[in-house]
Amino acid sequence: MHIAFLNQKGGVGKSTVALLVASALKSASLPVAIDDQDPQGSLSWWAQNVGQVPLMSNFPEAEVVIIDTPGHLDLDKKGIRDKFVDLIKRADRLILVTEMSPMAFHGTIPMAELIKEYKRPSAKSKLLFNKVRSNTIVGKQSQKALAAQVNISALTNFLPLASAYDLASSLGWKSVVGKDRARVVNLAMEILK
Repeated sequence: MHIAFLNQKGGVGKSTVALLVASALKSASLPVAIDDQDPQGSLSWWAQNVGQVPLMSNFPEAEVVIIDTPGHLDLDKKGIRDKFVDLIKRADRLILVTEMSPMAFHGTIPMAELIKEYKRPSAKSKLLFNKVRSNTIVGKQSQKALAAQVNISALTNFLPLASAYDLASSLGWKSVVGKDRARVVNLAMEILK
C-alpha cells in the first residue's frame, strides 16, 4: 500500500505527519518504508538518523510505503503537475494534509482538484486536518463542512498542534506518549482501512 501525504502548499506539516504515521506503523510491526519525494530530503534524513525506518530504495518489498511530497509548488507548471499526476495515479491512499485556517485551506484547493481528477477508482482520498487548535474559533469549525467545500471527506481522526509531534522529528517516536501517541496510532489505523 502506497500512502501519499500531499498538498502543494508548504508548512502544513506533511513531513511531520508522514514521520508520525511511519513511526506508528513501524511500532505495530508493519513492514514500512519511506519514499521521500521532497527534494529537501528531510524525511530521508529523519528515517536514517532518528526514526530508523528504512528508505524504499533499501526495502523495496515493504508492504506499506509512506510518500512525502514537496510543498511551495506551482501546480500549473507542466513538470510539477505531471509528477503529481503520476504519483496520484500510483497511490492507494491520498492524504491531503491541511490546516483549518481559511488561507491554508484555500491553498489546498488546487491539490484537491488534482486528486479528484486523477486518483484511481480503487484508491481512497481523505482530508487530514493538522495542527488543529480546538479551543480557537478557527479550530471549532466543522471539519465535515470544510471537507465538503473540496468534496473530499475528512478523516475522523485529526492531529492537534502538539509539541510532542514536533519533538518526534528530533527525538523520534519515544517522544510521543499518552494521548498524543494514541491519536497518531488511531490516525494511522484509519488511513490503512
